[in-house]
Amino acid sequence: MKKLFAAVIATALAGAMALPAPASAASFNMNSGSQERYVQQQCNMHPNLRGCDDWHQNRHHWSKNNYQDWYRWNRPTVGNFASGLFGFVIGAAVANGLNNSNENMSSSHVARCEDAYRSYNSRTDQFLGYDGKYHYCNL
Repeated sequence: MKKLFAAVIATALAGAMALPAPASAASFNMNSGSQERYVQQQCNMHPNLRGCDDWHQNRHHWSKNNYQDWYRWNRPTVGNFASGLFGFVIGAAVANGLNNSNENMSSSHVARCEDAYRSYNSRTDQFLGYDGKYHYCNL
């Protein structure tokens, strides 16, 4: 169960890294009210975006050039896609390694467990005990 949970977490983290940057490149043809609402929404959700501090302090004096600079600074880039792809590949490798961990058991371990327990299952590395419950083989 721990392995499945770890694989799910690794895949989720890799998928999250593949998402684009928080502020997408908006059209420069927006009216000033739409621009202000868009930047306000993005700066409230992601206060560390470049230009948000200046926007909070001087938003009433921002011109079209200020908004264009803000969009240019905070748009998704090829680097975001590359880092997302890298994260996905790493996450997939981690999940694959977790899935193949049972295949890495030494044959001597499996042989000892098979000799000791008739109910031993090498796929799960467990045997059925006298108490009716499955237990991991620790030989």
